[in-house]
Amino acid sequence: MDRNEFRMQMEEEEQKERQWQEIVDYYGGQKDAKSQDNIVEMLREVQELYGYIPSEKTSAMADALGVKQTLLLQLIKLYPSFKKAPYGHCITVCTGARCGSKGSAEVFEAVLKAVEARESGAFKIMMKECLKECKTAPNLMVDSDSYGHVKPEEVAAILSRY
Repeated sequence: MDRNEFRMQMEEEEQKERQWQEIVDYYGGQKDAKSQDNIVEMLREVQELYGYIPSEKTSAMADALGVKQTLLLQLIKLYPSFKKAPYGHCITVCTGARCGSKGSAEVFEAVLKAVEARESGAFKIMMKECLKECKTAPNLMVDSDSYGHVKPEEVAAILSRY
């Protein structure tokens, strides 16, 4: 990275910090600052700014609103559209008994290889005991999209949609 690129990146980060402060000041100054609607709107704007809700910012946001940080964290968990990390998509592989017996371990390995091949931090990979779709085992979920009867060789094509 040369000097100009570094300077531009620093200016961009400073601009984001100013925008974040404006968002927090605005919502913290509302007469209904502690209302869930106000908090959720603030979180949406912060996520729009960063692409996710930075965990290092939640304490300052809570202070500005006059609420506990745990309230913000619970709201972030409650709303599936909120992201706590800069990944773009969440991949969940079912590891329940039926999926496990029908090859979910191989599907999981294929997910790891496909994500690694893309060289991107765009995915968060998780395993879940059951996705409640046992009839279509093995199952895979990307964000809120479910895929059943997944074969390891299909994983790269599925992920290419995201």
